[in-house]
Amino acid sequence: MDSLGAVTAVGTQVPKKAGMLGRLARAGVLALAGTGVVGTGIYTGVNQYEQGQQIQNMTAQINSLNHKQGQQMQSMTAQINSLNKELNTRITLDQVMDVVKKITPSTVRVEGSLGLGSGVILITPTSRYILTNGHVTQDNSFNRGETGDSVYHIKLYNGTDYSTPVEFDAAPVILSNGRRAYSSPEEHDLALLQIPPDVQIPAGVGVVLRDLRTDPVRVGEPVIAIGNPFGERDSVTFGIISHTSRQATGLNINHHFQTDAPINPGNSGGGLFDMKGRLIGINTWGYRGGDGISGSIRVDEIISMLNSWGIRR
Repeated sequence: MDSLGAVTAVGTQVPKKAGMLGRLARAGVLALAGTGVVGTGIYTGVNQYEQGQQIQNMTAQINSLNHKQGQQMQSMTAQINSLNKELNTRITLDQVMDVVKKITPSTVRVEGSLGLGSGVILITPTSRYILTNGHVTQDNSFNRGETGDSVYHIKLYNGTDYSTPVEFDAAPVILSNGRRAYSSPEEHDLALLQIPPDVQIPAGVGVVLRDLRTDPVRVGEPVIAIGNPFGERDSVTFGIISHTSRQATGLNINHHFQTDAPINPGNSGGGLFDMKGRLIGINTWGYRGGDGISGSIRVDEIISMLNSWGIRR
């Protein structure tokens, strides 16, 4: 019995030992399993940090590329604007022809008893005039107070059809003080003729005066002169501004543009135009025997004279 009991005692205690070992084993397994969970968490955290860094780096690269692209776009835009500005300042033959086509219908031939000259049509809200040089009209008998011979014969061509000009007679404009709208050649050298109300002139004629206060004329600026040199109607010459405030011999005022566009006898009273077709001067003088030296009364002086005559544009 004792032996059996001993055996039984031993037999009943073995499972207890095994149970403890099992628990220890399970505890070890759990410990190992716990270690595995912690390791996985650490790996996942490191991986997320690295991905975040990569995203930040990629974002920085994208921002840098966008900044460089923006700078390149600004540089390209500046270059395009510079090229456009340069192209706008270049004159083409087509542009010259377009301007001539635009301004020729506003140029007239002025025939007096002692000679001929040129003029331009000036339209105001209340009347229509021909602006010309004072010396084109100065030898007319009207200077002596006789009005009978003070009428000038005007011919207006449309720039393409010279066979059928518009023709009419025009008299000097008489101001409210009884004087005519006239300035002597030694001063402003301007005169104004009245277009009769019954005369039908082509639609759209009339010069536009450039405002030198906001848009001054520059030396080197291209210009076009139109007139009737030696009686040759609607003759066009091209040149540049050589000087912006020139005084010619015998003139009292520095109010002329000097140009190398040829101006000859018969051109007097015709217009000097910019490349937008705006009037910048009235052609007045040229040196005989001197090529490329001509003068036109500045448009700001013309405006001043018109204002003194009470002509409102």
